Formats: sequence, structure tokens, C-alpha cells
Amino acid sequence: MEDRLDNLVIPVNKSHGLSTFDVIRRFRKAVKIRKVGHSGTLDPLATGLVLLLTGDATKLSSYLMDLPKTYIADIELGSSTDTNDAEGKVVETGDWSGITEEAILPVLLSFLGRREQIPPMFSALKHKGVPLYTLARRGEQVERRPREVETYALNLLGCRLPVFRIEAVCARGMYMRVLAEEIGAKLGVPAHLKSLVRTKIGQFDVDSAVPDDRFDGLADMEKPGFGITEALGHLRSVELDEQQAAGVRKGAPPRMDGPSARTGEIVRLVDGEGRLCALAEAGPAGMMKLRRVFIGEDRGS
Repeated sequence: MEDRLDNLVIPVNKSHGLSTFDVIRRFRKAVKIRKVGHSGTLDPLATGLVLLLTGDATKLSSYLMDLPKTYIADIELGSSTDTNDAEGKVVETGDWSGITEEAILPVLLSFLGRREQIPPMFSALKHKGVPLYTLARRGEQVERRPREVETYALNLLGCRLPVFRIEAVCARGMYMRVLAEEIGAKLGVPAHLKSLVRTKIGQFDVDSAVPDDRFDGLADMEKPGFGITEALGHLRSVELDEQQAAGVRKGAPPRMDGPSARTGEIVRLVDGEGRLCALAEAGPAGMMKLRRVFIGEDRGS
């Protein structure tokens, strides 16, 4: 039955206290599949949506990471921590009593759009080959370069001060722990991330995800996951003729007659039966640059 779970994108609802790699270990124990990956981690403090990738679907990781992500976050005013979240040691306190719901709304709006954000020390980014969280646990601090992040929407869902709840829709690379502290700084009050749930990644929703303690029954589900073609439904589809499809499967980039996509756009190259042959980057004059070639069968689409 495990072969039903190969070459799939499987949405999983991660529990509190588990790392993404703990979830993968649980999955491997329950399901005997050789190749298992993911398309973005969640901190152990956070819960919610993680995408596990099996077989050829592991090749999709970077393309799924680029999908917008939706989070629900509880932010607590009055204290900041060394990890920017509730699991850290309090490093600063402050009076939040002058803050109102009306004061929070314009601050949220100020974080919309593109800007730069400094990654936290407690992160998996590396400095000279060493993860920053390893250095942070030693009490070391290193300079981190700001990275461009983008926020598409920030909504205030509830306010029972000193805690308020927001929904954030953002591009990859955003650290919600840092955002919590940034919001506090603009309000003039120390703040930290109290809790975090990732509810969506592109078209994938936590409501239809399998709990991370239910992997034993996954192979018996009617729809255990999404096939490769279906999982990439956000990308434009370009159909190949029989000769082009055969060439692409051997690594030969096709040239398309007429405009099929914008230059620089990533597209799906599919054969006449709708099966995914490759991901490609559209170039000028109908040229296609192959990014990923798929030779195996795409199950579950």
C-alpha cells in the first residue's frame, strides 16, 4: 500500500513541540518510503501546515516554498525574549497599559509590502558553516544581513491585551517571531510571539491535512495527498507535442511556436495526456530552459 504514497505532496498538521524533522521521522517509521523531504520547516513552538514530499515530489521543494503562506499569531506585549518567542528567556520588560486596539491597527498596516528584516540568531541560517542557533546557545552574537521580505496582508483578529491575534499572509523568508518583536518596537513596548499556527501554503490548507499522529492509516485514505501535476497547479501549463515530450524526457529543451509564457516565468511542460514532463523557465523567442525533468509516473494527480 505504501506505493500509493510515493511521488506525492502530503499536507500534514504538525503538533506543538515537534520539529519538522521529528515529523519526517514519524512518517518514515510509519511508511516505508525511501525518499522523503519537505518544503519548509516550522519551529517546534508552532503548529499547523507542513508539506511532506515523497519520491519525485522532493524535486518540488523550492517551487512550493515560493508559495504565499498564511499564519495566525498571538503576540504578547510587555516582554521580549532572547528567542523572540514564548520559549525564550525574558531579556526586557515594559509597560503595555497605554496601548489600545486603535493604536495597533495602523502599526500593522505599516508592515505591508516589501521591506528588509534582520533574521534572528535563533534560526537555521548558517555563519561560516555553523547554524546561528548553535552560536546563540553559546551566547554568541554575529552580524546578520537584512533580507527582503514581503507581507501581502495583516489583519487584526482579536485583542485582549496584553495579547492580540493577527493573521498574516506573506512570502517565503518572513520570520514571524521577528515580526512580533518589530510590531512591539513600533508600539514602543517589548513584545514576543506567544503562539503560531500556519494555516495555508498556497492552495494547501491545514483543514485538509493529516495529523502527524495518523500516518499509519494514510495509505488507506481515499486521497492521501496531491500528485506532482496537481500540486503545481499554480504554475501555467504548456502542452508539448509527442516529439517535444520525448525530447524533454531525454533532457532536450523545446522551442515553442508563438507566445506561451512570459520571459522568466516558470511553467509546467505537459504531454498530450496532461502528464508532467518538466518544469521550465520561459525565455525569448519561445525558447525553454529546463529546470526539472520528470521521467517517472505521476501518481495521484
